[in-house]
Amino acid sequence: MTKRISWTAGAVLAALIGALSGGAAVAHPHVWIDARSKVLFDGAQRVSALRISWRFDEFYSLFAIEGLDKNGDGTLEAEELRPLADLNITNLKEYRYFTQVTVDGAEATYGEVTDYVSTFEDGILALDFVLPLKDPIDPRLAKVSFKSYDPTFYIAIEPPLKDPVSFAGDPPPLCHVVEVAGESGETLTLFEADFLDPDANQGLGALYATEFVIACQEPEAIQ
Repeated sequence: MTKRISWTAGAVLAALIGALSGGAAVAHPHVWIDARSKVLFDGAQRVSALRISWRFDEFYSLFAIEGLDKNGDGTLEAEELRPLADLNITNLKEYRYFTQVTVDGAEATYGEVTDYVSTFEDGILALDFVLPLKDPIDPRLAKVSFKSYDPTFYIAIEPPLKDPVSFAGDPPPLCHVVEVAGESGETLTLFEADFLDPDANQGLGALYATEFVIACQEPEAIQ
């Protein structure tokens, strides 16, 4: 990460990415995101996209919305949050939206993000977007998996305990999601010495990320 993005009040991920790119970040998470995903299937029962829903922690949500209530009515309307969503989606592209989709172990190519929106409700800022695959994949013919993480672990992106992944559209019969947990956070202290070296932390987020495998094949085929 070599590009520094200038600070903008309320720029959420843009600001975070700017800090990371400057090498000033340490590895333990400073922001938490609850990430729920919906796998979208097309009419040919292929995986065509992920609908991703992020919910930021309360502290960061309050920080991020500062100054966005332009009309001062105490409510953040969609048009007031739209510039924030535009900026975040634009800047997240360089980081593959902190989402790694693999097909038989190789990283998938994405299309342009659609249907993105930021909302603020009950003190929580949210970002929702659809991440399409450039080429839809039949999960009966290839192993499809995905996980969400910030490589430096500055942002902890965690799935909720209940129903972190669901299906929509026309999935093949008997397909389900296999959840493969990453390393436990309890082992994080083993890496504390590395926190002094920003370069050593690259990939730490992947180590702790939960992977979701779309299983439509025999168990031995998805190991």
